[in-house]
Amino acid sequence: MSTNESITNSNTQQETVATQEGNINQPQQQPQVNINQSPLEPSLNPQEVFKVYKYPVRFFYGPSLSHFPQEILGKILTYFHGNPITNSPIRGQTNIPGIKLDFNFGLRMEIPPGKKYRVRIGDYVNGLLLFDEEVENTTLISGEKFFIHWKVIIFDGSQVVFDYNFDPRGQHIHFLFHLALGDNITLFPYMDAFQRAHGCKISCTIPSYLQELAATYYPHIPQVPQLELPYDTYASYYMAACINMPVGAVWDSRAIPLVDIGKTILGDSQMGAVNRIIFKPTRPRQIQEKYVCIAVQASTTAKSWLFPGGWDIVVNFLKQQGYRVICIDRERETTNYGNTVKMPEGAEDFTGNIPLMERANMLAYADFFVGLSSGLSWIAWSMNIPVVMISGITESWYEFPTPYRVSNNMACHGCFNDLRVDLAQCYNCQRYANTDRQFECSKKIPPQKVLATIIRLINDLQNNFNSR
Repeated sequence: MSTNESITNSNTQQETVATQEGNINQPQQQPQVNINQSPLEPSLNPQEVFKVYKYPVRFFYGPSLSHFPQEILGKILTYFHGNPITNSPIRGQTNIPGIKLDFNFGLRMEIPPGKKYRVRIGDYVNGLLLFDEEVENTTLISGEKFFIHWKVIIFDGSQVVFDYNFDPRGQHIHFLFHLALGDNITLFPYMDAFQRAHGCKISCTIPSYLQELAATYYPHIPQVPQLELPYDTYASYYMAACINMPVGAVWDSRAIPLVDIGKTILGDSQMGAVNRIIFKPTRPRQIQEKYVCIAVQASTTAKSWLFPGGWDIVVNFLKQQGYRVICIDRERETTNYGNTVKMPEGAEDFTGNIPLMERANMLAYADFFVGLSSGLSWIAWSMNIPVVMISGITESWYEFPTPYRVSNNMACHGCFNDLRVDLAQCYNCQRYANTDRQFECSKKIPPQKVLATIIRLINDLQNNFNSR
């Protein structure tokens, strides 16, 4: 929405809500979050974060966030807006001088000083009213950053002077992606689905390590630099697994399969089927012998397979079956949360900070992949090769479906998907810290179970069974 384009006080969208007061449900009583009154850490100084806005910032939010304490919600929202792309200036003009409006990472509106207007903001599909007050000298920002069918009505006294329904058709929509590899692989297809549903033009900002891969498989989607939001952007969405940050999605992403998290961000937007992308190799096969790729590292060692010597047993078995065993981790060794994970000595060392497209091309020609609940497993899945996934920290329904998943559900397991467990406690296994049961979800997955799964996979390949 550029400064040359006004939002008119009528809208062609078919679904509308009457402007009469009784036709929108009144909001529940809730505390208003004033970020300037929330005790914040110095690194989250609101005066620095929100200095891009002309007027004092006031957050409003719906019932889904009303149970959060002001201090916690204030920190979450300030953190969310703590970079130039999520906190860019509001540029969209309305037909009221001085009042600006856009939908970049939530609804944002500037109301200048000098005259009070009654502003009513709601969801025209679900019939919820999120804000209804007289305001001036204020920047209103919604707590919710996910897709909402926004409706904005502005009164001058008793007269409606602005009545607008959110409508992305023909507009520029931008998607900002987080750092996590696996999350991004599941979320990329949602951009196409959103564009098909709304007939809008789209762009994205993604981490540098993923830019080549995204350009290869999504050449039709423009990429823009990290510190810029395109000037004509009408609406923007933060594409990430939202864990312990409920403003970005409808649900905590630990509670649903990872392939569905895009629905919690954009899912109320009339999207149809979201097509899984199958990556294709971009160069010829480099290793002529049959080989298997493995990855023993993850974002935390709590996701690793910690059975003592387990990876050595697996590598030796694979080599006995005539496979070259290629380790494609970035790091050869990592230590955190009291665990050290090293590349198994018998594997061929292809570790290093290698471009992701090279990893994808190597995976494309492997017979299969053995890994963890980590990003490389998602790349292997996207290259359409069989994946043996060893995971105790997550539940079996969380990652993509594979018939070759290995876990031990008789041990303590799945705390990552237990919303009663704080994520930091999960990674440090505070349920059983300093006992012989610490990290048992991983330590008690026996090699025999992993080998049995690999044998079944090899038999499926030999019998031309479609295991992908």
